[in-house]
Amino acid sequence: MSVVIRTTQVSDDPRLRDLLDAGELERVQRRANPNPFITAHALLRRLVADETGVDPRRLEFEKRCATCGTDRHGKPHVTGMRDLHVSVSYGEHMAVAVVTNLGEVGVDVEDLESADFDGFGSVTLDDTEAVHLEGLTGDVLLAARARMWARKEAILKATGHGLVVDPSQVVVTSPDSPAALLEWKAAEHPPGPTQVSDIDVGRDDHRAAVAVLTSHPISLRVQRG
Repeated sequence: MSVVIRTTQVSDDPRLRDLLDAGELERVQRRANPNPFITAHALLRRLVADETGVDPRRLEFEKRCATCGTDRHGKPHVTGMRDLHVSVSYGEHMAVAVVTNLGEVGVDVEDLESADFDGFGSVTLDDTEAVHLEGLTGDVLLAARARMWARKEAILKATGHGLVVDPSQVVVTSPDSPAALLEWKAAEHPPGPTQVSDIDVGRDDHRAAVAVLTSHPISLRVQRG
């Protein structure tokens, strides 16, 4: 299996709820706008189902936190499929899911608007990364920020650390260079060989990336919903 990625626009189709389990539906009830969550988790279920032949409604997912060990949050895993690795990301407008058997995986999608805030560099970038954004303005700046942020988030989701690790400690390539992890400065155990790739989600106002903990080159199979 390659790295299979599926993207879709957030939908309000009520039939998507029918794919979710009781735990997911309980989480839906806590959200002011449940459509992104519903769309993303239905997308992940359909992707895994298409790759494994299992009915999407019969799939079971469990979470494991690499930091504290709880099953109340953390990376999703498909119950009973230890060699299958999945990740999901969503925002107000788009959802992205990924499945692979190459290694632990993380995916992230970012709206350009999510990178439009004062202090982005101080909370997100290492000094060696900040220089790549000097002189950029407007949407070009936001696109560069969103691309670097998506790469970092994808890596941290693959490792299972999430934002327990300061993203400025995860140094990635410049936004106009092929995606890669250059340096892991965090105190937490480094992930080892990591492959990172940008994802074309078909929208100019979004940037996305995927990371896989493997030494093998990865090839992406992107499906747009």
